[in-house]
Amino acid sequence: MANDLSVGVIGAGPGGLALGIFLKKAGFENFTIFDREDGVGGTWRTNTYPGLACDVKSHLYSFSFDLNPDWSRLWSEQPEILRYFENCARRHQLERYLRLNTDIVGADWDPEDRSWLLCTATGEEHRFDVVVSAVGVFNQPLTPDLVEEEPFAGTVMHTAKWDHSVDLTGARVAVLGTGSTATQVLPEIARRAARVYSVQRSPTWILPKPDRPYTEREKRIFKYVPLAKRVYRTRLWLRSESNISVIENGSDKTQEFKATALRALEATVPDPDLRARLTPDHPLGCKRLVFATDYLTSLTQDHVEVISSPAKALRTRSLVTADGTELDVDVVVCATGYAVADYLGQIEVRGEGGATLADTWTDGAYAYLGMAVPGFPNFFMLYGPNTNVGSNSVIFVLEAQARYIVRALRLMRRRRKSYIAVRRDATADYIAKIDRWMVGTVWTTRCSNYFRAANGRVVTQWPRSARAFWAMTRRLRPRDYSFEPSGTPAEPIAVRSHSAVGQ
Repeated sequence: MANDLSVGVIGAGPGGLALGIFLKKAGFENFTIFDREDGVGGTWRTNTYPGLACDVKSHLYSFSFDLNPDWSRLWSEQPEILRYFENCARRHQLERYLRLNTDIVGADWDPEDRSWLLCTATGEEHRFDVVVSAVGVFNQPLTPDLVEEEPFAGTVMHTAKWDHSVDLTGARVAVLGTGSTATQVLPEIARRAARVYSVQRSPTWILPKPDRPYTEREKRIFKYVPLAKRVYRTRLWLRSESNISVIENGSDKTQEFKATALRALEATVPDPDLRARLTPDHPLGCKRLVFATDYLTSLTQDHVEVISSPAKALRTRSLVTADGTELDVDVVVCATGYAVADYLGQIEVRGEGGATLADTWTDGAYAYLGMAVPGFPNFFMLYGPNTNVGSNSVIFVLEAQARYIVRALRLMRRRRKSYIAVRRDATADYIAKIDRWMVGTVWTTRCSNYFRAANGRVVTQWPRSARAFWAMTRRLRPRDYSFEPSGTPAEPIAVRSHSAVGQ
């Protein structure tokens, strides 16, 4: 087995594609990339709502080994990003490794064979020596629990499952949410609908997004001077790294960004009452930073109204908010995000001794370098717990993790080993570091966000720079792993809540 490791990869988004490309380069040919959709691209395939674009600049939101000279603008929109990942899969000849329209719902460790059994939603089974989850975090839409007091005659849809057959022209539409998705979709809806309600639980900080198309001259330089696009991408990366202090509560950078957001709000929203309702009371950065060009402008239009009370119930042709306001609506758009902190919630992963990841993570998800969990041998994750960088591109992190996992497989091949499991003590030491680094970050303030598990632990965010993550993953330390089973399943590691600070 060690000479021909079979690898099952769950997910054909950016992480799964990067891993497949690196596996091929390292000489691993016996691997399969599963995806429940009919093509690659992950969240960029499943999400198609109007206005969808990336909040990381195009040249940075791409693979370092496959730079694209043809990006049309600074921040690209969904169709162009999807084409990029589809083209990557074709250029690197991953088609024969893909198994699409296949929904993996279970993964069970077989200690006798030292292999994993992957189960699909249709009952098929696939056996692999090693399994890597690349399902990402934006795959379980969160829909608000609206009480249907009367059968609603209109349409309710989540932005993750946009229904393009619904014509919004002349419609009355309520948009629930104020995060990145809402700021992108609401202006597009406002261009078509007769009446739009922005229903907010709380406002969010909005930073300017000075988007523009690349000129033909710029694109020619990127295309015919290969070094130019690499230098340009490096400059974007360094600029993002310089903003790392925005995650520190009360830092100069945070205050600078807050001042910029307040200036943009004052310049765009002349009505003092509306401006007050759009001014957040939480620290900037404790929620995902939102960059938007025309969102605030849209909220000032005569046919758009901001409702400062969360949605509660539905009636035949109306939406009722918590304060009793009844809004006549035809369509309710839920821009309410995902269950991001519920890692691998849609797949039952069962490791040594029959323990499940869900039981192991009762107090919040954790993993060594966001990739490996004690008691789950031959199992790795991409974009796992505490890997969401606060000020840089997740593509950079996915590449670092994919390279690390390939190093682990090469080590197994070189040592002729059929078993690899991260040590419990190495993981506990790593978690202690995460806890120390998390102190003083803006995420630990009293702020409602999707970064936390139910007990208050910040489980999604990486509390240092992207450069620091790269430094920690550029080499694999064999002493952090076991290459033979101990005979005793690893006990879950006790993790604590990240208590509020600075209050």
